[in-house]
Amino acid sequence: MKICIDVKDTIQPELIKKLIDLHKKELPRLKKLENYYLGKQDILNRDLDADKPNNRLVTNYCSYITDTMIGFFMGAPVTYTSTNKQYLETLKQIFNVNDEQEVNIELARKQSIKGTGFEMAYVDENNNIRFDVLDTDEVIMIYDTTIEAKPSMAIRYYNTHNYLTDKDITNVEVYTKTDIFYYVMEEDILTLKDTKEHYFKEVPIVEYYNNIYRMGDFERIISLQDNINLTQSDLSNELSYFRDCYLKLVGLEGTEEEDIQKMKENRVLLLDENSKAEFMTKEINDSVIQNHLKNIKEDIHKTSYVPDLSQELPANLSGSAIKQKFFNTEQLIVSKERKFKKALQTRIRLITNILNLKGANYNWEDIDIKFNRNLPINSVELADAAIKLAGITSRKTLLNYIAGFVGIEDVDKEMEQIETEKETFNLDLIPENGDVDEQ
Repeated sequence: MKICIDVKDTIQPELIKKLIDLHKKELPRLKKLENYYLGKQDILNRDLDADKPNNRLVTNYCSYITDTMIGFFMGAPVTYTSTNKQYLETLKQIFNVNDEQEVNIELARKQSIKGTGFEMAYVDENNNIRFDVLDTDEVIMIYDTTIEAKPSMAIRYYNTHNYLTDKDITNVEVYTKTDIFYYVMEEDILTLKDTKEHYFKEVPIVEYYNNIYRMGDFERIISLQDNINLTQSDLSNELSYFRDCYLKLVGLEGTEEEDIQKMKENRVLLLDENSKAEFMTKEINDSVIQNHLKNIKEDIHKTSYVPDLSQELPANLSGSAIKQKFFNTEQLIVSKERKFKKALQTRIRLITNILNLKGANYNWEDIDIKFNRNLPINSVELADAAIKLAGITSRKTLLNYIAGFVGIEDVDKEMEQIETEKETFNLDLIPENGDVDEQ
């Protein structure tokens, strides 16, 4: 849900309450998406007659899709480069304090599950620049009505319990480009408690949205997920019926309950030539069920663009074949990257505004952001391509090309290490002319 409003200098409490009421209508959807990721799916609420088997199985493709997509997207950390080494080093120190890689993964998880995630930047009591993930269910982002749709305000609301009055209190924090307003809402009455100025020069809450529709990665396959749960559960019920099938006795009309009990204990039946005993079972067409399940699984992978990794890739699979298998996944990740990058730039800009306030003179545009794929690769082909590119591209460009695949997080440090090893061992590890020296 995207809200666009031109926010005035004076914030009206009625507007805040209206926006909160509007946002609460989205909460059932957000809660359902979270539950489906956790495996708390609709099949678990199914009730059948007490005398019937009621197996409720969850084959959780929702968590599979999200976890796999996060692995592809954020399994290899984002890397940052800049010609301003001092600026880059300062930024990396701030990132380390905030465990930036973990924050990025959690934001990617939030946006994958619920379609969007939020991060708040703040300055702590020790004057350190901090940022952390917010609960998606608690945040309302408001954009202006310009073509750029810049953030104009953000609302964070959450409940706390007052144990003296035994009542819940809704805390409301309103963030603008200059101030933070702290409200308390009790019995639908909004009361302003405090106002603080911040110095980020922008709304210090950043939205990381998954796509323009703010849909989760598995939201489109929920009906397929429900169907596969239902099919598996019904099949399990049928097997339970088979285990609990009836014993049919023919020609033994005089059998008493006591006789049946003795049969169970002794596990022996005495029948004459005119009597017969057999179990009454229901035939299960296994091939039809398996074909149905197979079709649903294929539809889930096609619709979500996440391949079935249970099928092992051949060890000698070419790079082209790997790209073909992961083509749709790659396109989805490209779209994710563009939106995530825009949010990361906002994070860096907010941090830079505070650094400049402290006396620095940095430009956030000097930081280059690079996402690194964590998809399967043909390492032999990659190494061959790297050797062929040597001498055609700069060494830095070449290292940037292979960085994500070989685990290089800092290209500049890697280049320094190469120079150190060249001086120590008199080696040229990546020859500029593309030729490999034979020792």
